Amino acid sequence: MKRNILGLALAGGTGRRLGRDKTTLTFHGNLSQLDYTLAVLNTFCSTIAISGRADQRYERRSLWAPPFVSDVDGVEGPMSGVIAGLRFAGNLPVLVLACDMPRVNYALVLKLVCQRNPEKRASCFIGQDGRPEPLLAVYEPDSLKDLEQLSLDGMLSLRQYLERTDVEHIYCKSSQLLASVNTPEDLELVKEQIAKESV
Repeated sequence: MKRNILGLALAGGTGRRLGRDKTTLTFHGNLSQLDYTLAVLNTFCSTIAISGRADQRYERRSLWAPPFVSDVDGVEGPMSGVIAGLRFAGNLPVLVLACDMPRVNYALVLKLVCQRNPEKRASCFIGQDGRPEPLLAVYEPDSLKDLEQLSLDGMLSLRQYLERTDVEHIYCKSSQLLASVNTPEDLELVKEQIAKESV
């Protein structure tokens, strides 16, 4: 069942270390990673959107053609996309999923949605390292003013924000599911892991 949540696909990364655009990678049939991310979000969220740099215009590359939300000027990194998404969402919470996390599956997102605590600033997974994962998380509307202030103060780490604020922690048995693809080595490792799972 869909929740009254904005599902935001974070697509703003440059893919510099990987040497290519991560949203075009394919791990799940013929779906690009962008379209897979949107498909997962669309299962659980009443509205979906893509966040990215203003020059990217990813909605034109997606089968879904959802609204495109430009990252916030003057704010770098994923925090820019999360702030933009929260502004776009108005009073809706925002379920953020980065496009470079191909091991994230429907069951994992369902767990996040079901265990979300709307009374807290955010709900996120805690990996085996004990640290919060900011790029698969639900940010409540009240977190917007916190993030805007932090960006003005020059603190741009979503992970640090989640470590310091009132957050619902959800434990993930396999932190490999939360792994992102940043380098060619990461890409090969994830391909091997997904291939083993499909055998």
